Amino acid sequence: MRRILPATLCAALCAAPLAAGLPPGLLPAADHRPEVPLPDLGVRYTPQHALLAYVRALAAAAPDRVRLTTLNLTEEGHEQPFLVITSPGNLKRLDELQALNAKLADPRSCGEDEARRITETNPVFVWLGYSVHGSEVSGSEAALAVAYHFAAARDPEVLKQLDRVVILMDLTQNPDGRVRHLQAVAEATTPFNANDPQDAQNAARWPSGRFNHRLFDLNRDWVWQTQGETRAKTAAFLRWNPQVLADHHEMWPEASYYFPPTMQPIHQGLPEPFAGRWQGAFGQALARTFDARGWAYFSRDVFDLFYPGYGDTWPTFQGAVGMTFEVAGQGGPAYKRQDGDILTLEGRLRRHTVASLATVATAAAGHRALLWDFQRTRRERAALGDRAGAFLLAEGEDPGRTRALADLLARNGIEVLRTRADLPTTGLEAIGLTKAAALPAGSYLVPLDQPRGALAQALLEGEAHMGPKPTYDITAWSLPLAFHVPAWHAKARPRVATSPLAADAESPLAEAAWGYLIPAGHEGAERTLAALLQEGFKATALAEPATLKERQFGAGTVVLPNRTNPPALRARLQALAAANRHPVAGVDSAQMTTGPDLGSNRSLILRAPRIAVLMDRPANPMAFGAVAHTLIESGLPFVQLRADRLGATSLARFTHLVVVDDGAQGKAWQQLLGEGGAAKLKAWVQEGGSLLAFQGGAVYASRAGLAQAGFHFLAKTAEEARLKEKDPKREAPKADPAELVRPWDKREERALEESIPGAFLKAQVDGSHPLAWGLHAEAGGAVLDTSDPILELSPGGENPIHYAKEDLKVSGLVPKALEAKLQQTAYALRERLGQGAVILVAGDPVFRGQTPFTRRLLHNAIFFGAYRPAPE
Repeated sequence: MRRILPATLCAALCAAPLAAGLPPGLLPAADHRPEVPLPDLGVRYTPQHALLAYVRALAAAAPDRVRLTTLNLTEEGHEQPFLVITSPGNLKRLDELQALNAKLADPRSCGEDEARRITETNPVFVWLGYSVHGSEVSGSEAALAVAYHFAAARDPEVLKQLDRVVILMDLTQNPDGRVRHLQAVAEATTPFNANDPQDAQNAARWPSGRFNHRLFDLNRDWVWQTQGETRAKTAAFLRWNPQVLADHHEMWPEASYYFPPTMQPIHQGLPEPFAGRWQGAFGQALARTFDARGWAYFSRDVFDLFYPGYGDTWPTFQGAVGMTFEVAGQGGPAYKRQDGDILTLEGRLRRHTVASLATVATAAAGHRALLWDFQRTRRERAALGDRAGAFLLAEGEDPGRTRALADLLARNGIEVLRTRADLPTTGLEAIGLTKAAALPAGSYLVPLDQPRGALAQALLEGEAHMGPKPTYDITAWSLPLAFHVPAWHAKARPRVATSPLAADAESPLAEAAWGYLIPAGHEGAERTLAALLQEGFKATALAEPATLKERQFGAGTVVLPNRTNPPALRARLQALAAANRHPVAGVDSAQMTTGPDLGSNRSLILRAPRIAVLMDRPANPMAFGAVAHTLIESGLPFVQLRADRLGATSLARFTHLVVVDDGAQGKAWQQLLGEGGAAKLKAWVQEGGSLLAFQGGAVYASRAGLAQAGFHFLAKTAEEARLKEKDPKREAPKADPAELVRPWDKREERALEESIPGAFLKAQVDGSHPLAWGLHAEAGGAVLDTSDPILELSPGGENPIHYAKEDLKVSGLVPKALEAKLQQTAYALRERLGQGAVILVAGDPVFRGQTPFTRRLLHNAIFFGAYRPAPE
């Protein structure tokens, strides 16, 4: 592979003639305009600066067909280019066509006769997305070939397609991850272009290019929109309202090529034409195209259409034909497969190019039917009216949390209204653990007769019907459960006056004689507290609930006295509270009506935390990324400490150290850190440090003797290995004859019986404990379990969040036999070690950045986790 040019040569490359060359037969034998430059593809990867240079040159050479914009600028400063390609006539009317397409998307503003006229004359909008995982780079390579073809081809059939189709191209959905992967491959390149699977070009180093800058899997972020790349992409999707989306990926290199139809389970709420009939039509077209070339492929296997956060499922819920295309690949430009075949970059991009062209051709051939089904499914939903039902969300004890949920729905294109009168909850179906409560005026109403009502249903319902087979991803994601927001489903929309969702009105903070309180348990308060402590303001926290003139303040309420703070306190507090949308109360006296006064010696003195997070191997990149993302969004500075440098680092400079999952049940951390690392961590905690360890990190802490709490595992093999490790003389249990003769085609069932593929479980919460301050979960809370290790109750510590001896399942797939194993075990516990604390969590409290309820547990561990009352 030729040496990849450094980014500093970008300007020179842009000014020089672009090198050109396509693999023979890559594109159909059609006449192409000579003034449109060719990309140079198939031999080497195209670096980011060259990709940008090419698309700019393409847009300049074909302004009659091509419009180039930038969707997003990543955190590493890389552009996310976006191409619109269509016929010259369409391009001149693009804004008009886009507006007409938006009319089709909302039948409430478009009569049936007008909709029919639009479907007869408008083009269909086809979105082609590439390389959402940065290490799956052949997608972006194919995108350049596809863009060139439609910008330059003069073949009458291609021109007809361009009249019928507007092509929307997200050429590189994850620029930061792609650049990281290409740099790693470039550094590993030798003159021999090794195709050995174990060569460094084909063996990713930590954290791999799959993830974006913050180490998030962007293909699972479409609903949650935690990342800038996703927010830009989904906002553009909602502006364009495409009828077709094809997402181009790479999978394991020993496979062939995947395209729809998908396997089960298919979410029952998906619009049937797009989840069924059109999936089949596009799949048949691709099969004919691949058959003509003698290429292998598969469908109806591995990849399902159930979890709503994928790049195929989310668009399908939006009323498009959402499709995943997967080509065998990943790694360097060449890979020797087990069958002796050499998997090349050229072969990978060739297949993706052909799949893209077939997608556009199929959409063009069926453009009127696609547009008609697009508007018809929405019209049929709107026609249900009140019979479609609605979801209702109460503000509850944390109005900011409920508002955050409503804002997320709005970013997904879902309409949310505010009620203008009180509503009873009688006859409504409570979601999850919601108990009887009021729905006062100002609650949120989400009607399901809206154009995106299917997506609203999937995100807000307590549980989705699974079907006969397990899903490829988690089985529970209900937003009311993840946010811990009181919610109800109404089979018929309640008749109540409503107003549109509007910005919150700001209220001035009155001057207070004694100081100010930030009530516990309010979304956004952690960002304000983090900023105040870093800026040198002095604060304490109430260790017990208190009231002031009938207003309740829970444990964890932050106290900011005027006497210990500069005069700027009020102005700064008002600005932060307005930005972070949480309440602040002024007080004129330290005396409370009930509970501890504001000068109580049981209060916790708050200090700015100094946090380190162990990174690099063996940390799970996504687990590390989720913690790092949470700290960044909270405004909490942290040091990324490479794990192999722990021994050479003075830990005295840190107050908190976070150890995330290692994906190896704590063994990988134990092997890397050794006895010396464990001894160092123990001494640091005894001197006052706080160790926060999650999932495999928590098991490591137990293995290393940093905590008394024991552990065990759900899976039989893992549990047996643990017992054998504990007692080397232990004899293996006698095999169950029923297991020995279980049919081969039932092997999936065996794995499922020993794992929890992402489900919400009920946890009991001790709200008086510092780890649970402000969780508002007196009746229990739903925590996400993803087959984490099981933490036994700490014999000498505290177990404030635990699984009781009761039914645990709240939502998702949970084998009944596993509930018994989890009962009377800990989800989160704390042990004191010398002057410090060890805090263990069985799961990931910030999983994918989409669990606000347990995210507060992490903030509590940071701000309050080391607290012990003064008399102790």
